Amino acid sequence: MNANSPASVNPHYLEHVVVAAARGHEVETADDIISSGGTMLLVKGSRVDAAVRERLLQHKLRRPLEGCLQIADGVDPKRLGAIGEALLERYPLLRALCASGSARPAPEALAALALSVQVRSLLTIFVQIQNDRLDHAVGVAMLAMSLARRLRPDEGERHRQLAVAGLLHDVGELYIDPAYLRRDKRLDAQAWRHIVTHPLVGHRVLRDMAGAGEAVADAVLLHHERLDGFGYPRGIAGAAFTLDGQILAVAEWLMALVETDSSPLARARMASQLVPGEFSAPVLAAVSAAACAAADALPAPATAVPLVHALPRIERLAGTLQRFQEQRAWLEAKMALAAPGLHKVLEAGVRRMQRIQSSFSSTGLDAHDPERLLAEFAASGDPRLRADIMVLIDELEWRMHQCDREQRLRASLLPDADRAVVEELLDGLRTVGGELPRRDDQREPRSTRSPMTG
Repeated sequence: MNANSPASVNPHYLEHVVVAAARGHEVETADDIISSGGTMLLVKGSRVDAAVRERLLQHKLRRPLEGCLQIADGVDPKRLGAIGEALLERYPLLRALCASGSARPAPEALAALALSVQVRSLLTIFVQIQNDRLDHAVGVAMLAMSLARRLRPDEGERHRQLAVAGLLHDVGELYIDPAYLRRDKRLDAQAWRHIVTHPLVGHRVLRDMAGAGEAVADAVLLHHERLDGFGYPRGIAGAAFTLDGQILAVAEWLMALVETDSSPLARARMASQLVPGEFSAPVLAAVSAAACAAADALPAPATAVPLVHALPRIERLAGTLQRFQEQRAWLEAKMALAAPGLHKVLEAGVRRMQRIQSSFSSTGLDAHDPERLLAEFAASGDPRLRADIMVLIDELEWRMHQCDREQRLRASLLPDADRAVVEELLDGLRTVGGELPRRDDQREPRSTRSPMTG
C-alpha cells in the first residue's frame, strides 16, 4: 500500500485514537477525509472521537488516516528530552552507554528534533497502549543515536533518522489486537503470528508519512531481524540486514536489558561475546566499546552471587545439547527429504543450536567435573567473576528457550506433516521434567518489546 492507494481503517488503531480523545486530547483532522469513492466523510478541523468511529470503519480512504490527524496537545520534543534526562538519572548503565563526549547530550538532541505533526500525533496515540511505552521508545532513540554516532560519524541526518526510528519502532503494535499485548498473558504460537507482524505494519505506516519516510521505515522493519536469519518478521540474513537496521535492533535489545534485567551490563557483554552471528563485527565492536566504558563507570557488584544453584542448571544445559547431538543423524535424514519450507526451518534451528553448543563449550562449563570448576570460581572471591558465571548460565538458558519458541512459531506456519517433524525434534530436546532450560518471559518487554529477540 502507498499513499495513493485506498486505505482501510484499522479498528485497533482507531480505538486508540478514540481513547486518546476520551482522555482529553484534541484529535482533529488536518485535512479533509474522503472515501475512496469520493464521499466526504470529515472536513478539515473535525473532531475524531467515538461519534465518528463507525463512519470511518465503513469506508476505505483516499489517504491513510494516520496522515490526516493532528493532536494539538500531544507529545512534543521537549517532553522527549525531559523523559530522556529522567531515564539517564534512573539507569546509570543507560547514562554510560549514551555518553556523548563532545557531541550534544542525547536528551538535548531529542528535545531539538523537528518532528512533524503526523509523527507527534502518532507518538501521542502510541502512548495509549501503556504508560511506560514512551519511556522505552525514548531510551531506544537515545541508544540508536549514540550507536549511530560511533558507527556513522559525521552523518548528522542519519543520526536524526535513527533517533526518530527509535521513537517509532513499535508503533505497529497500534494495529494489533490489544489482547495479544497483555504482559500478564503467555503467548502461544497463534498469538505470536500476530505479534511478529508489527515491524511490517510499522514500515507500511511510516514509509509515506511526513517526518518519517523510507529511511526511518526501513530501519523499523528490521529492528527484530538478526544477521544469521533467526530474527523476524522475514528471517532475512547477511547483507539484507543493513547497518541502520542493526543499529536500531541493538538499541532495542540493549534498552530491554536496561529496563528488565538485574545485571544488564554483564548480560549485554556476555551475549555479544557468546553467541556471535547475530550482528556484524563493527556493530558488536561498538557495543563492546560502550560496555567497556560503562564497566569503568559503574561499580562492581556489592555482594558475591551464590553459585549453589548453578550445577543442576549446567547439567540441564549439557543434557539438552547432548540430546541434540544424538538426534543429528535423524535430523539430517529428515532435512535431506524435506520440502523447502521445512528445510529452511530445520536448517535455521541447527545453526542456532550449533552456536549455543559452541558457546557452551567455550566457557569450560561442559567440563567432566563442573562441580569442581564451580568450586574454583567460588573460591576466587571475585564478585564480578561470580556474577558473570551466573549471567553466562542465564544467557545460555535464555538462548535455548528462545530457539525452542521461535522454531515452534515458524513450524506453526508449515503444513501439518512438516510441523509435526519440527515438534518431534523439539519435544525430543526437552528434559525429563518436560521443560527446556529457560528464563522468565519478562526478560523482554512485551512485543518483543519483542521476545523473540536475543
